[in-house]
Parts: sequence; structure tokens; C-alpha cells
Amino acid sequence: MIIKTIPRIAPGNILRQTTLAAISDAAFMTNEYLMREYADGILSGCELETTQDAIIVKEGAVFLEKEIFLIKKPLIINYSPTNTTVVLKMCFSSVISDNNCTYRDMDLEITRDMTCKPGQIELCRFKLQEGAKLRCKYQDFKDRSTEFDTMNRIHAPYAAYGGSTLSPEITREFAQKLMDSAGSISDFDATFCLQVLGSSNPITPDALIGYIAHINGEKPKDTTNMGLFQELVRILEYQRGVGTPSRDGKTRKRKMMME
Repeated sequence: MIIKTIPRIAPGNILRQTTLAAISDAAFMTNEYLMREYADGILSGCELETTQDAIIVKEGAVFLEKEIFLIKKPLIINYSPTNTTVVLKMCFSSVISDNNCTYRDMDLEITRDMTCKPGQIELCRFKLQEGAKLRCKYQDFKDRSTEFDTMNRIHAPYAAYGGSTLSPEITREFAQKLMDSAGSISDFDATFCLQVLGSSNPITPDALIGYIAHINGEKPKDTTNMGLFQELVRILEYQRGVGTPSRDGKTRKRKMMME
């Protein structure tokens, strides 16, 4: 699949339909300059759905190596049970040139390699057992990290200022569940949740770290997507009275916020 095309306009070249479409796509280059301080990751869309044996990647936009790439039609890749953790990645080619254009290809890959090399972006990971169907609907917030037969999108990087971050879907669910929790929440919690729910953009990692640090009384040691997600899970569980914070400082801080 050709993921980006830059037309070569010169005397004698024929303006083909693909060239004209590439000129239209070039309008997005302005955004690339506006997003120079963003980290690699998904910009929008790229939602995932599953069938009995395939994953469908919906249309969207990705920011990679200071460039925006458009996924203009759904992509499908088959999966099968392996009983081991595998990762679904977008794999972008280096620049390819012909007489009319320069472009890059993108393919989907399911691999056991947990690390993303340059030109790769993780979409999800899962561990599927024989006879099971991969599910992408969750029973509750914590269920997103269930090990078996569940699509885990926590590690998927979303492009944000200053670093890659959790998906807006995850942070909005956290904010909504905290707002809907039975016990009262602090003004600080409410302000943070309303900001998350009122924004269509991913929440920057610094904002998430700052929120968690304020609640816990100290910055989280693990600031990866999974580390931040686990802290959000603990905050929700403690709010519902079913979890116990792992550090004394966290307990004291949370009690002060709730009183």
C-alpha cells in the first residue's frame, strides 16, 4: 500500500490521476511543521475491530519521523492463536522513487518481537489461546490489560507534544469512570477529568505524570504507557474503595484530597 506520494512536476511529465491526488495530499504538509515537537504515534482514527480470524484497521492519520501519513482505507490482517504474546505493527518502508513520485509503503505485521524498530508503530498486542476469538470490547477499565484473548492497546503510542502517550479513548474512559464513581471526588480530580473529556486530543505524558504525582504525592517511577495506565487503575480502585495504594505517601495524599 502506497502511504505517501510526492509528485514530480516537470516539462514532459503527464499529470496522472495519482499525481493530482498527491498534490491534494500535500496540503497536509503545513501540519507537519506545526507538529515538529510531537513524538511519533497515532494522530487520529486507526480504530481496530476484530472478526473471527482478522483484525481491521480503520482509516486514520499517523505521525512518524516528523511526517504525517494518511490511512485512507481500512486495512485487514489475519490472526491465529499462538498462546504467546504477539504485536500488531504498522511497518513503513524507506523512501521509494520513480519517474513521477517519491513515496513510502506501509504494511501490517504481526510478530513476536515486542520492540518497535525505526519506521514501526505498535497498534496492539495480544495472547490468543486455541479456540478463542480475539475480543476488543472491555468489561471495565482494568480489563484492557487482561492477558489472554484480549486486544491490548495500552502500549500503542499516540502522538502528543513532548512524547508519545496513552490513547484518548483510554484517558476519556478513566475520566468518565472517575466522574461517575459513587464517592465524591476532589475539585482537582474534577478539573482534570473535565479537561480530558472536553479535549479531542491525546493528553500529554507530562500532564498525566503531573496528575498522578499530585494524587500520589510523588511522581510515578514507571512512566511508560503501561506504567501510567496501572497508576490510573489504582486511582479508580482506591476511589471505589476496592484497592489499596502501594505506598504510604499515596494513601496520605489521596486521603487529604478526599477530605
